[in-house]
Amino acid sequence: MRQTRRKQGRRVGIYGWGIVAPGARNVAALDALLREGKTALKTASRPELGEGLFAVGEPDFAIDDYAVWIAERKGEAFAARLKKKMGDNVLFALGATVQALQCDAKLEAVAKELDEACHVYVGSGVGDLPQSYGAARSLDRATRAWSRFWADPARCPARAAFEETGAVDGPPPPVDPRTLPVDSEERLDARVAWDAYWAERSAGLKEFLRRFKAIETLANADEGPESPPASRPKPTSDKAHLDAIRRRVRALRALLDEVGCPPPPWTAVSPDLIWNIQNAPAAQITMLLDVHGAAWAPVGACSTFGVALKCGRDAILRGEAKMAIVGTTDPRPDPALVGAFHEARVMAGTGEVNAPFTSLRGTHLSGGACIWILGEEEYFSARGVAPVGGWVDGIALSSDAEHIITPSISGPKRAMTRAFEEAGVEAKDIAIADLHATGTPGDLNELSLVEGFVGAHTRITARKGQLGHGMANSGGWELTALALGLRAGEAYATGIAASQLHPNVRCPQAIVGDKAPIVASDGERFGFKLMLGIGGITSCVVLSAAR
Repeated sequence: MRQTRRKQGRRVGIYGWGIVAPGARNVAALDALLREGKTALKTASRPELGEGLFAVGEPDFAIDDYAVWIAERKGEAFAARLKKKMGDNVLFALGATVQALQCDAKLEAVAKELDEACHVYVGSGVGDLPQSYGAARSLDRATRAWSRFWADPARCPARAAFEETGAVDGPPPPVDPRTLPVDSEERLDARVAWDAYWAERSAGLKEFLRRFKAIETLANADEGPESPPASRPKPTSDKAHLDAIRRRVRALRALLDEVGCPPPPWTAVSPDLIWNIQNAPAAQITMLLDVHGAAWAPVGACSTFGVALKCGRDAILRGEAKMAIVGTTDPRPDPALVGAFHEARVMAGTGEVNAPFTSLRGTHLSGGACIWILGEEEYFSARGVAPVGGWVDGIALSSDAEHIITPSISGPKRAMTRAFEEAGVEAKDIAIADLHATGTPGDLNELSLVEGFVGAHTRITARKGQLGHGMANSGGWELTALALGLRAGEAYATGIAASQLHPNVRCPQAIVGDKAPIVASDGERFGFKLMLGIGGITSCVVLSAAR
């Protein structure tokens, strides 16, 4: 049955990998953690989460571990700019990429040699939430101060008149905050609405905006802020353009000093928000390596690593690329996301680590990154580069088209069936099956849906009790653990105690607690990884390693 890709003479190997994970700052540390069967989850100490209520996975990472490597290639200024402007998502991905390149000294040169034939697909499950939240907080604070300033009767004749007569043109104002209890939340909320209402009617603000706009329309350094637009020639050089920007900045500062107002809200948000959007990690990797192939961010919730892996492998199989840097990155456990998971009833607030297939109380959020370097076997072999993680023999995606959280039976089976067909394997060939298994009632459904895809000897593993749910990263960490186990000839320990298994688990003997030997098939060890993403997005990946 084993045919398809290998008989066509093109096979995709894993030639480099790097991770940033809880308790593991690289693949060697992950290997050691898994061999010991330890958990890296710890209770969060954030005040928003209550002391000791939520076990989460904080990534083990320091950008300084990679700063010298980056500076040697791109200069000290580039490295310093990364540390100053980039959030964790970009930095985690860069760190994991450096690790992956260091798996073989030839990989960096191969990437540069391939240039456009080196693609980069690095996605995220939730994006850089801290950057987004920071921007939202800055905008909210600035807007409140701004509205309060312009709502003052001295700058808003409409409000001054209302205070005297009680009359107003147009819709009536909202509730006067002064009528509500002092220091109450209702009074604070009412103050925001009250100030916004009067600021919108402020004659002082209208005059400020007129002058601000006049400054913004300046083009050349020799113009005044009141010059008519039609008389302004366009800048004729980069220097003229930069001079015009500096002129506008000086004029705007002078206007703010003259009026004495707080900074406008539209000037309060750092441009770092833009530099950290979803495709930023992939883009920064291309800049780090100076490669020009396709680079973007695939997003498939908890299946994102599988989606990115398929994008890279498919590009190689189509002949569009010979090397693909693929992976995922997600921020540290964010209190808002933890709260959302708790309110969705998929995360318990007990402070205890909940292993898959046990109490089914819920999962644990984690942050970090996982990057793999894929390559075409023939091309890499000719350059003396050997795989570090075996082969990616099949990948398939499907959607449940049924429910946003609870997996169906038919949806994942579609992906598994196609992945098995592409890899040319059957259930009897599978040595290890690693499941998504979030520690919720869905774990039992997963065991049911994989029954036809595992043999009597197949070991079943699940690792969210060790590494947590890294959103997009879990699939990558768990695939790396699967590849390490296939290479070593054993299913690494999961820490799932047999005595704690849920009574409805139908195959307790197959679930790995302590490390267990695996069975090879026709000279190769095969395993598959199932990823089940929010929204019903499924990814199934079949890996193999030589015995």
